[in-house]
Amino acid sequence: VFMAKESTSQEILSKTNQIIEAGREKPKRYGMRINRLDSNPATRVKYVLDAVGMTPAGMNYSGGGFDYGDWGDIWFVKNNRPVMLRTDGTVDYELNHDNHTLKLSGGASDVANVSYGGNAMSEIPLIWVKRYSIANYDYVIFCETQYDDTYKAYAHTDADGNILPVTYFPMYEGAVINNRMRSLSGQTPTASQTDAQETTAAQQNGDRWDKLSFSEITLMYEMCTMISCNTNSQTKFGNGCSTADNFLQTGTLNGKGQFFGSTSTTAAVKMFYCENFFGNYWKRLRGLLLINGVYYIKPVPPYNSEGTGYINTGMTVSGTSGGYISKMELASDIGRIPTVVSGSETTYECDGCWFNNAIVAVALFGGYRTDGSRCGLSCWHVNIPATSVRTSIVASLSCKPPAQAA
Repeated sequence: VFMAKESTSQEILSKTNQIIEAGREKPKRYGMRINRLDSNPATRVKYVLDAVGMTPAGMNYSGGGFDYGDWGDIWFVKNNRPVMLRTDGTVDYELNHDNHTLKLSGGASDVANVSYGGNAMSEIPLIWVKRYSIANYDYVIFCETQYDDTYKAYAHTDADGNILPVTYFPMYEGAVINNRMRSLSGQTPTASQTDAQETTAAQQNGDRWDKLSFSEITLMYEMCTMISCNTNSQTKFGNGCSTADNFLQTGTLNGKGQFFGSTSTTAAVKMFYCENFFGNYWKRLRGLLLINGVYYIKPVPPYNSEGTGYINTGMTVSGTSGGYISKMELASDIGRIPTVVSGSETTYECDGCWFNNAIVAVALFGGYRTDGSRCGLSCWHVNIPATSVRTSIVASLSCKPPAQAA
């Protein structure tokens, strides 16, 4: 009799748990599917799962503002904010969203203060991402929580393997002041340094600081492609500084909010509070190398420029260096990389790619002020070694906050 009662109790508990689980709201998953065979940037991206039926976002050039479509209240857009971040990786205060020269609470900010002990950064909330390919389709799925163990958070993972609730992208291109790379307004970004010099300057901020990585660039590409449902970033977010006679100083879009762009090819572009994320200068990255024609990737820090500890993707790039990308493919579950360069400014990714299959090349991203329509969120450069010094190349900061403070 006792055993029968125990069995009945276990059955009741099991059924109760099943009822609770069935009634629990599943986390929403916002997804997109990119058709590698469709050359039209406006039709090759389709929404899947909970994104189906959503209205895409993008610049309203005639009205002069950004149209969020149905994405304004989604967590990774709504909870993105501009902050002044101390060198220890903790937030000092939030900046006014529409005028970064002011604090959100009022009064002047330190956004242009070179004596300030920190930097102006964009806080990116945690996004769990599932990436996979089926036939000619690349899928990217976002979730606010880890839906299952196939969802990864590489851009929010620190060198100790901690998954952080936020990470920080640069509001401005990097300017080296007193040997330390800064993200501040009113500065001329510092070019003509080697990869090692840039890295040293970035890390002078503290052990949580580094240059932007492939995983972080990938997440920005995916966030923007997701909300715009389009792989032509210049059409949806602005042309950026892509045919200008001179480079822009930082802070020209301090009064333009979270997103801003124009049809001008001499003005800055802004997304998720990050100014000139593409265009103006090339940005040298960490975590992506082209070694004798084969891509090597490291999704999380620490990084190096030789390939030690990197993943050999086995993927190569072909076509015409300096041409337009006609094919990007998913490297494992880490991100999409260009593999064929034979497109045009109005097809596929609509951005350029330069490559050299005979050296160890460190990746650059975004294009610069004379690259025209080849600039954008899919623009890549794996054509020079880490020791190369050019007036067109800078770097930008990123920061992983301390796990206990995040």
